[in-house]
Amino acid sequence: MSLETKSQELKNLVSTYDTQWFLGDLSGLMKNIASGRAQDQLGQLSSPMRQLYFLGGLAVSSDGSNGIDIQYTPEKWNKIVELLNEIEREYDKLFFPKPDEEIDEEWKKIRQVAMPSFLSYFNQGPLNYEEQTINWVNDLYSQLDDAIEAETGVKTEDFIQFYNNLDDLVQRKFQGFGTRKDLFQEEWLTYTKIQMGVVDEAPDFIKEMGEQNRPMYTFVADHGIINRFKLEDLVSDELSIETINIILSLLTCKRGQSDFLYYTSTRPSNPLYEFPIIDIGEEIFQVFEVKQVIHAIDDLLERICSKQSKAKDKLIDKKGKLLENRIVNLFKKFFKKDYKCFEGYYVDGCEQDILFLWKKYAFIIEAKGYNLREPMRDPNKAFVKIKDDFKACIGYGHTQTKRVEQKFIDQVPLKIEDKNGNLIEEIDTTQYEENDFSIIVNINSFGQIQNDLSTLLEVEEDGIYPWVIKLDDLETFFLTMIAKKKRPQDFINYLYLREELHGKLICSDELEVCGGYLNGVLTEKKIEKADRIVTTPDLPEIFDKQYNKGMGFDNEKLLAEKKSGKYMFW
Repeated sequence: MSLETKSQELKNLVSTYDTQWFLGDLSGLMKNIASGRAQDQLGQLSSPMRQLYFLGGLAVSSDGSNGIDIQYTPEKWNKIVELLNEIEREYDKLFFPKPDEEIDEEWKKIRQVAMPSFLSYFNQGPLNYEEQTINWVNDLYSQLDDAIEAETGVKTEDFIQFYNNLDDLVQRKFQGFGTRKDLFQEEWLTYTKIQMGVVDEAPDFIKEMGEQNRPMYTFVADHGIINRFKLEDLVSDELSIETINIILSLLTCKRGQSDFLYYTSTRPSNPLYEFPIIDIGEEIFQVFEVKQVIHAIDDLLERICSKQSKAKDKLIDKKGKLLENRIVNLFKKFFKKDYKCFEGYYVDGCEQDILFLWKKYAFIIEAKGYNLREPMRDPNKAFVKIKDDFKACIGYGHTQTKRVEQKFIDQVPLKIEDKNGNLIEEIDTTQYEENDFSIIVNINSFGQIQNDLSTLLEVEEDGIYPWVIKLDDLETFFLTMIAKKKRPQDFINYLYLREELHGKLICSDELEVCGGYLNGVLTEKKIEKADRIVTTPDLPEIFDKQYNKGMGFDNEKLLAEKKSGKYMFW
């Protein structure tokens, strides 16, 4: 069957499910991906998170008039899984050789770049913690509230308050349906079509136990019950019902037939990314995945602030300054003392971002706010586009860091100047012999081609590759090392180890490397002996474990509850 035929068959299969039950069940399954539970349903999926989102998007974009099923049959679920994996394999085939196509080194290189970039772009969701997005949205867009309020009638703080109220409600309902019976409200049981009970013939003690545990049994039967709400459920002193109405109008969709069909479609795109809240009727709404709401808000505010050239220029300027400020603050927080930092300085008349000096070590840092564009499906065309994006971001960043790094290599004085050419300070580079590191921090990740730079970045013979990392990953890495009382020298040792991985690393997530280092799984000895290092998704678990105890983010949510160790969170 063709890709279109398989996708349409899958859409027809999921169209028979009740909207609120099906989306709720998918939401529950997504929560089990990391834990390894629900393997009877998830075990055969090749990319569970994206595939479950795909199913949700197909359901929402189908005609709901026949959506009455509230239970899977094993046969039907197995067919759904089979089609999901067949559809993904159809995309893999884009990178296979065509009949009579010559397979040479250039052919291999094109696919070595295009295939992982394509699969990462469409298979990998946002890999960060919600506080990171919340803090970024607040710090960036609150500076642009004039444009946002003119377009929407509400401000950045209103969007964040909306998200926090929704998140708090879902967490409270999860606790209330589980172990915190003091939080349970009988009204919540009206948010489901499923009514739990015990047959009349059952013994009295069974009836009593059934009544006591009715909230929990209801949640088990209908996971989506905690994700449903009415407008008044979100009202607080900081958030009026009028504001909630405005924000819902920007983030909500209804189930209805649309042309969305393909796993990698962006026009039309999966409605659940842009509109993660579904109007399910009778003045009740259901959020598919709470965390996606803050990402949808981020995307919405960026679109609003990019509509007019003047506002877009302001956005780019504020984004760049915020990125640099975040990087500097993280380095200062981690190194604590004995450092000197230069920001927005000039070398040989060229502007540089950050120079961070600590004892006898120099960190030459460039900040990049570049977005990787959607990869094309034709590998040859995709390669050109990806290469151009890489060159404009990481390649240019390397050119900038190399300008300063060369001073340290040549052991010549580094003159730090302002934009007018006035000398600020002269650095004696002989004090940093072979102790300088080039670092490029981007807002987003380029995946495999960023983690192993040998594919696209040319360096001189015996040259050293820079370390390229996403801002959120840098923050997670530093805060975890601080929590585990790691020293600056541990970070420096990581950079030395990291340099040895280029040319042999298969990895789409830098935190897999960071986690492997902190766990002791990735060592110099292992890297030296291996021809190929393939990281695995379990390696970043060290960061999730730390987050569940308290990571140290600004305005970290549920910190007291985390530290108590008494609660589970949804």
